[in-house]
Amino acid sequence: SSRPCVYTMGSPINNRALFPCQEPPVALSTWQASVRTAEGFVVLTSGENSAEPVQLREGVSSWYYYVTMPMPASTFTIAVGCWQEVKQQSCTAAIQTSTELSVTSLQTDFRWHKEVCSHVEYPCRFQNPAAKFQAVIPYRVFAPWCFVEYCEEHLLQLVPRCLSAAYTTLGTHPFSRLDVLIVPSNFSSLGMASPHIIFLSQSVLPGGSHLCGTRLCHEIAHAWFGLAIGARDWTEEWLSEGFATYLEDVFWARVQQLSHDEVKGQQELKALLRWRRLRDEVQNSEEELQILRPQKESTGQLSESGASVVKHGLKAEKIFMQVHYLKGYFLLRSLARTIGEATYLASLQKFVHKFHGQLVLSQDFLCMLLEDIPEQKKSGLTVESIFQNWLDTSGIPKPLLKEDESWKECQLVQQVSGEVTKWIQTNQWIRKSGKRKRKQGEVVFQEV
Repeated sequence: SSRPCVYTMGSPINNRALFPCQEPPVALSTWQASVRTAEGFVVLTSGENSAEPVQLREGVSSWYYYVTMPMPASTFTIAVGCWQEVKQQSCTAAIQTSTELSVTSLQTDFRWHKEVCSHVEYPCRFQNPAAKFQAVIPYRVFAPWCFVEYCEEHLLQLVPRCLSAAYTTLGTHPFSRLDVLIVPSNFSSLGMASPHIIFLSQSVLPGGSHLCGTRLCHEIAHAWFGLAIGARDWTEEWLSEGFATYLEDVFWARVQQLSHDEVKGQQELKALLRWRRLRDEVQNSEEELQILRPQKESTGQLSESGASVVKHGLKAEKIFMQVHYLKGYFLLRSLARTIGEATYLASLQKFVHKFHGQLVLSQDFLCMLLEDIPEQKKSGLTVESIFQNWLDTSGIPKPLLKEDESWKECQLVQQVSGEVTKWIQTNQWIRKSGKRKRKQGEVVFQEV
C-alpha cells in the first residue's frame, strides 16, 4: 500500500536481534509488550489478547499484548503497518460450521481430557470445559487495502472452515484466538505460524481457494505441532514440518467435504508431486543435510556446562531445503497406511493431550504410537527400524522406493498428466509455427 511497515520472522533468527533472550527452546517464558505507534498504524503480535489502541497523546497510540503460556523466545512475532481488518459480512457460515462439528468431534476428545497436564503451570485450554466445545476460535483477518476485496471473497470464508476441520481432527484448539495477516511481497515464505497469529504470503491469494486453503491448513496445524508441542532439539524440525504437511491434506479434505475416492485421488496426486520434489532435492544437496536426526542418539543432550549444539545451524542452504517437510510427511503417511487412518488420528489426539505444552524428541512420539499398537512390532515396525529407515539415513527412505509406480495408476494423476501433455504439445507447436493464435476447438483443455 506504499506505506511504511515492519514485521519479524522470529523462527529463523530466534529473535536475538530484537531483544535480549535465551535461544534454546527449553528457555520458556511468558511476556508482555507495550508498543507505541503513530495513529493509523495497527500492531499485531503473537499475544493471546486482541489488543485495542489506547491514545497516549494526539497522534500517538499504545498497544498492549501479553501471553500466559510459557513459550520459546523464537515464537514471538510482531507486525506493524497500515493493515485493514477484513470484516465478516455475515457470521452465519462460521456459526453453522461451529455448531455442526462441536458435538461429534468431541467423542474422541473426551477420552483424554481427564488426564493431568504434564507441562509447567499456566491457564491451559485443555483443562477448560468451554474450550473443548469451541470448534472455531475467534479470528480476524488483516491485509493491505489493495487485498481487502480478495480476502473478503476467499480467505475470510476459509478461516472458520479450516479451523473446524483442524478441531474435528485433533480436538481442543491450543490457543484462544487467531489473527491472519497478508504480509508484504518481500516475505520469503508461503506462510509462518506463531501463537495466535499466522503470516500468509500474497502469493497464495490468486488462483481460487485451493492454494490459499491448503497453506492455511498447514499453518493452523502448527498450533498443535510446532507451537503447543515443540521439538526439544532444533535439528528435529520434522516433528513440526512433517506433521503440518501431513495434516494439511487431512484438514483440507475435510474442508472440501470430498468423497473417499476424491480424497484418495487428491492425496495420491500430492504424494507424487512431493515424491518428485524429494527426489530432486536429495539429488542436488549434501547427503549430511538430508538426515532428519543428525545427532542420532545424542539428540537433545546437554554438555556438563549446560550447552547444546545445533548441527548444521549455520548452513545457509539448509533453510531453503524441504527434506524435513517431505521425508517427515512420507514417514507419517506410511505409518497411517500401516496402522489405519482412524486409529492413527486417534493416536495423534492422544499424543497432543499427553505432550501439549512440552518439548519432545522423535522417540516420544514413536514409542507412544507403537505402545498403543503392540501388534505392529510383530511385523518388524519398531522405533529402531523407523530410525534406521527414515530418520538416521540420507537419500530416499527404502520403504518409499516401492511406492513410486503405484501413484501413476491413480485416475486423477492420469488426468492431470494428460492435460500437461496437451499444454507441452501446444507450446511446442506455437514455438515451431511462430503463431500466437490457434483455431477455436483445435485443442480442448479440461478444468482439473
